[in-house]
Amino acid sequence: MCGKLGEKHLKRLVEVVGEQNVFIQPKAIEDYTHDMAEYEAVPAVVVRPEREEQVAEVVQLASEANIPVVARGAGSSLTGAAISQGGIVIDTRRMDKVVSIDTVNWYVDVQPGISLEDLNRQLKPHGFFFPPDPASSYICTVGGAIAEGSGGLRCVKYGTMKDWVLAVRVVLANGKVTKFGEALSKNRAGYDLVHLMVGSEGTLGVVTEAWLKIIPIPSAKTKRFLVTFDDWQSTGEVIKKLRSSRILPNLFEFLDRDNIHALNEKLGMSYDEAEATLLVDVDEKEVPLVEGIFRECGALKIMAARDAEEEEAFYQARSMAYLAVKSLATGIQVEDVSLPIDKLGDYLKLVKRVAAKYGLQIPVNGHAGDGNVHPTILFEKSDPKSRDSANLAFEEICRWAISMGGSVTGEHGVGIQKPKFMREQMLAHDGEEALRLMKEVKNLFDPNSIMNPGKYVEAA
Repeated sequence: MCGKLGEKHLKRLVEVVGEQNVFIQPKAIEDYTHDMAEYEAVPAVVVRPEREEQVAEVVQLASEANIPVVARGAGSSLTGAAISQGGIVIDTRRMDKVVSIDTVNWYVDVQPGISLEDLNRQLKPHGFFFPPDPASSYICTVGGAIAEGSGGLRCVKYGTMKDWVLAVRVVLANGKVTKFGEALSKNRAGYDLVHLMVGSEGTLGVVTEAWLKIIPIPSAKTKRFLVTFDDWQSTGEVIKKLRSSRILPNLFEFLDRDNIHALNEKLGMSYDEAEATLLVDVDEKEVPLVEGIFRECGALKIMAARDAEEEEAFYQARSMAYLAVKSLATGIQVEDVSLPIDKLGDYLKLVKRVAAKYGLQIPVNGHAGDGNVHPTILFEKSDPKSRDSANLAFEEICRWAISMGGSVTGEHGVGIQKPKFMREQMLAHDGEEALRLMKEVKNLFDPNSIMNPGKYVEAA
């Protein structure tokens, strides 16, 4: 059973980070009471450390007092992973420095509070970039992206966060600091604890520094397309044909009619509201073959970006879709299933059937290149029937993904949203023993269960 924060604890926190960096008043902590999907919890206190040793002292205090502690970046989580009821929230955003950029060994050493957009802004003058780009890149932090194992629009070609983290420094649940990994291309010394931290959702420790792989900004010219179709079957065929033609796009995204309508209505865009829209980036040498596949599969309209400005406009249509859709209803459940790519077209049609079955609007977008689908279930918070229908649709969407050999999460994580379905997935896919081992790992790292407790593996 977790303890409660008392006056002596607050006094100690003030001594560690300064009075100006300790917040307890309701107005001061309001922004920390929810995440981007409106999961809600009220922390007892928010602290804003500037140095690793301060993080360690805060966690040490939490350990001694048995008080829950949650590390938080920008709060762009969609599963309730970045909120804490009655605990200590560690806001890492003051720890936002680029420590060093190594253009010979191709890595960057950074603190956890820097946003991915700011990181790339600082890398650009050196001719390098960091590829992972979740839709919230403009605000999401390195520490949060590591904790969530984030993906993004470019992951079809470059992979997700797990593919780009070389080493991390971590404050463990007992307040001790350790380093996992090395800033090396190859390192076989010991178990791969680096990637145990990637996607751990703050349940094993707090990342205070990270060494990330970087690569030169590509010099090859690319072409960006926005292509519309009148059915999902044709869209699925495009995906299959591009894959079987051994074409690896730089971006390969999709949006349905509801997403495009929301972008047009809420954000003032003016795109054709077709049943399905693809956003595709390919090397210029592949353009003739790709355009041929679009036509062969019955594209309604093929729009090639005319310049960098229009390329960015196409990109923003995809990256801003969630914000546009979110404004359509008072309640929202953001789904994040991952499927075998050849099952993607069938699953998209199934989601529409589930929407009709429960009388709901479920806009769908996602990453066509890797089978990651984001159905967004809209409902009315004040209507119990609407809420119940949304929950039923949510459960059906998850279980269909499991039955098709997929996962209930590709990049958003589990948090408090999906522990039950994570368990169902692992049991259905011969992972019962794996789940038992995961629970033992959690207990080994955090025997008193203070690190983001009651979520993720612990709750599965």
